[in-house]
Amino acid sequence: MGRWLRSIRLLIVGAALAVSVLVAIAMYWATTGVFERTVRQSAVDMSASLADGTFNAMYQIMRQGWSRAQLDEFLKTIRAQGNDSSTRIELYRGSKVIALFGPIEQPDADALVLSAFATGKTQTQMHNGMIRYDRPLIAEAQCLRCHTNAKVGNVLGVLSIAQSVGQITTKAHNELVNRLLIIMPIPLLAALMIALFLGRRMGRSIARLKNSISYLDRVEDLAHIRFSDAHTGFSELDDVLVEVDGLTDKIRHLAVDRNLLEFEIRLLERFVITSDVVRDWRRYVRDLLKEINTVQTVHGVFTAFAVGDRPANVELFWFDTINETVAASMSQRVKLIVGETLGQVATDFIPRQHSLDPSGRPTLENARQLDLRTNEITMDNPSIHGLVGLILPNTQNQSQVERLLVESILSTMLNVVGSVRAIEKHTEDLEFYATRDPLTQMYNQRMFWSLLDYEMDRAQRHGYSFGLFVIDIDDFKVVNDSYGHTFGDTFLCKVSECLHDALRTGDILARYGGDEFTAILPEAGEKECIMVADRLLARIRNLSMKTPDGHTVGVSLSIGIGIGPTHTDSARGLFSIADAQMYRAKLAGKNQFALPNPDEPLADLHDKPIEDQDILEALTEEQPPHILFQPIFAIGDASVEPLENLLLERVGMEVLAQLNIGDRWVMARDFLGMVERRGQAENFDRQLMKALICPQVATHCNGLIFVNISPRTVRAKSFLADIAHLMDAAGMARSRLVFELNERESLADLNLFDRFIEELHGFDFKFAIDQTTPGHWIFQHLRRHTVDYVKINVDWLTNRSQIPRDRAFIDCLLGLARALSVTIIAQEIETAEQLSAARAAGISWVQGALFAEEMPLAELGSSDDEPTTETDTVL
Repeated sequence: MGRWLRSIRLLIVGAALAVSVLVAIAMYWATTGVFERTVRQSAVDMSASLADGTFNAMYQIMRQGWSRAQLDEFLKTIRAQGNDSSTRIELYRGSKVIALFGPIEQPDADALVLSAFATGKTQTQMHNGMIRYDRPLIAEAQCLRCHTNAKVGNVLGVLSIAQSVGQITTKAHNELVNRLLIIMPIPLLAALMIALFLGRRMGRSIARLKNSISYLDRVEDLAHIRFSDAHTGFSELDDVLVEVDGLTDKIRHLAVDRNLLEFEIRLLERFVITSDVVRDWRRYVRDLLKEINTVQTVHGVFTAFAVGDRPANVELFWFDTINETVAASMSQRVKLIVGETLGQVATDFIPRQHSLDPSGRPTLENARQLDLRTNEITMDNPSIHGLVGLILPNTQNQSQVERLLVESILSTMLNVVGSVRAIEKHTEDLEFYATRDPLTQMYNQRMFWSLLDYEMDRAQRHGYSFGLFVIDIDDFKVVNDSYGHTFGDTFLCKVSECLHDALRTGDILARYGGDEFTAILPEAGEKECIMVADRLLARIRNLSMKTPDGHTVGVSLSIGIGIGPTHTDSARGLFSIADAQMYRAKLAGKNQFALPNPDEPLADLHDKPIEDQDILEALTEEQPPHILFQPIFAIGDASVEPLENLLLERVGMEVLAQLNIGDRWVMARDFLGMVERRGQAENFDRQLMKALICPQVATHCNGLIFVNISPRTVRAKSFLADIAHLMDAAGMARSRLVFELNERESLADLNLFDRFIEELHGFDFKFAIDQTTPGHWIFQHLRRHTVDYVKINVDWLTNRSQIPRDRAFIDCLLGLARALSVTIIAQEIETAEQLSAARAAGISWVQGALFAEEMPLAELGSSDDEPTTETDTVL
């Protein structure tokens, strides 16, 4: 059944056959029905006519007064008429007639006759090919003369006429069937001829379509096929083919070849940038060019990337063989395009050309037949401007899919090669800044130690000496704090440029950290080092800079010098010597250099440096810190002159901690940064507080106790509660303990710091801001928190008379402190000049080596509550 429905020809023949059969059946049914009704009606009409004639004859005879013999003769006559034909006539007497005239010979009345007697109506029936027509004889007025027992309307008799029509209808049916059998093959033959005609016409069109479709290999081949040209001869089918052409056009513009899709997938895989691609991106481009030519003809590619201020690096890769003319012409075209796109002069770069293995295609001999398609990229960080291009056949009939493919290839190459070049730039920067200081571009501390180790080994092998400078900028902290980090960075850059210009060619300058620099002077003895140091100091004295507020600041240096391997054959030891000499220069008044004294034992100058691991091991062993104290004094009468008559009262002690590491005492300030980085700050502070809070300290220290803690410890939740418990157990008043935090460190997380200060005062501890600078941070603290003490460096006070900005800040701070009941402490006072500066500022609490050095608890002695005169021991 399915095969009949799938074939038009078979469908037409089958449909014609079915229609013919159905039509014949319908004709037979309709014709026989009409014929039977016609025959029946004709028989009924004939019976009615025969009945009318019979009744009329009977009426005539009865009017004449017929006898019994005449009646019998009449009945015999009408029955005889039925014997000669297919008609049979019977006359039935009714009961009233039988009652008057007696019965006659008649058949028994059947149901139809009885119905006619009962109803007085004519009865008609068709049964087994027979038509019965039974008409009742109804008494009229004229009949009552003879039939005296009847009334008008009574049924006197029934005339039954039966006609046989079966033979007629059977003959008619047979003739109809014979004629239908003759007619039925005619539509079948016509359908077959139509099917053959359609089959031949459509077969030619379908064969042409199959032949066209057989040449379809790519989506682009749809452009060469027009299905509407295969005319079928039928307008409806031609309209369908026109729509099919429209569909193929849409498919051609929307669909993508499987080969192209697979190629696009491979292109996406090329986005994975592996170490091999970064190491040899040119091989990546060559491999990609080979793969591109499997789906698209590309004669070559080129890349051009300008990194920073460098000229563009142009690489040209050829897939096909070219002659010298084409190579020169395309090289010039690439240079012009790169120059226009990247904004560089074409003569500044020469494309580097690469040839792949022979492609097997003809040699390119005409550059005019080549076209360039490019795409560019710009990146700000790192600064890269790049361009990639494809060298294609010069054709005007490039399809939309081919254009999209070219754009996809360009985008892939641009992204991958651009990313590789960016990675290369980042790698170069990483390599550079791994050894360089990002601010001054000098060698950093890590590179300095490598170069120092190398120079020490080289000097020992070749038997020469070299110099090492440790250079520190004098009072840089004051400049940085006074004018901000931006000006401080500019200040450092200017100093580094001056140092670089003053050193010899071949000398190595490095930034060790902060405001400290180092310089390695190869093949230099003591004489050459002194000459270079003098030149450095002279150049620096002539350097000055304008501050943001219009003032001018000068620069001075403290330089420590070490000679290797004369002083020591250890790089670390030589650095220790030079570093110690730098501190000697500072103590001697700054703005000078210092060398080891020939009479001074060198062993004391280059002790083995303390390593981080040594400190961590000491902390792990929970070695209790050794505590030193430096007294803090209150000046009894600020107006007393001369200084020798000052009345000083010891009001507190600052706690200083040190660890014994490698048989050497190391101050906590020298390793606290490393401890914080390693996450051991809280552990160290807890050990310090356990060693500090004891009955001996309670006995010898009756005043305030200032302890500087790490900002990392602020985050510890139970630190203050544990300290309060220790103070209570030792019998020490909590109000005596003052926690110090550096100004800048305490501003790292203000919300956390707010909670810490609130909790600190909740335990009745005091709070002090240390290392206060001439900036707005201290005012931020005073505004937000309850600050009990503010400690400022005396160097700030000595500059007060010279820098109006500092004087304004100090005066404002002192006024604010008095209003808020905050005590100002001047620290690190070492000279009478610095003490005078503190007194001039109205500061009465002082601390420093001028009054007392750091000392252990045993040397501290007990303090009295009464003020004492310290002129002989202090000044």
